[in-house]
Amino acid sequence: MKWIIRIVIVLVFLIGAALWFGWSQLGNLVKFGIEQGTPPVVQTSVTVQHVNLSPFSGTGVIEGFQIGNPKGFTGPYAVRIGRAEVAVDTKSVSGDKVVIQHIHITDPEINLEAGLGGTNLKHIADNAKSFVSQQTAAAPGNSAPSAAAAPADSKPQKSVKLQVNELLITGAKLSASVAGIVPGADAKVTLPDIRLTNLGSGGAGITPAELTSMVL
Repeated sequence: MKWIIRIVIVLVFLIGAALWFGWSQLGNLVKFGIEQGTPPVVQTSVTVQHVNLSPFSGTGVIEGFQIGNPKGFTGPYAVRIGRAEVAVDTKSVSGDKVVIQHIHITDPEINLEAGLGGTNLKHIADNAKSFVSQQTAAAPGNSAPSAAAAPADSKPQKSVKLQVNELLITGAKLSASVAGIVPGADAKVTLPDIRLTNLGSGGAGITPAELTSMVL
């Protein structure tokens, strides 16, 4: 159960990172940032129905955030979040560490599907781990450049550092099924509410990639 919750937390932080990107770009690229920036991490489709962003108050709402199933799984999605509310300290956006006052996740739906190669959520977690490893290896100073490395005149991108004062997940529902076996015969359970505080509060904060590595 704990690893399922951890996967949800990672996905929430991906939302937070995308929201930071949107604020830093005047708030007009949030939906695009989520739908284009998250698939390389999880290696499956990511869609968002609606984004409402107020750069002046530092609050944002994402509705209908959905991560599709990896190849080989039959369900319509792996994770769907009905509503995610994020409040950012706007004074921190231009600094070295972005402070997120809270992330409130309402009614997430987690579809755990088992197949011959493991579960869909494990596939997503493995993809995220692989992405983190590649990003870490490619970080400046970590290794010598390879033949496939970026051009010498390219500038390394600065990773955003995050601090989340409160993460609250309520109304989460888990469905479990076996791929290709009796569609609709899922076992369903409501998960207890989750509240975490002071994530990345020490020092310079943590990057989304570092957080992913920590919780997975």
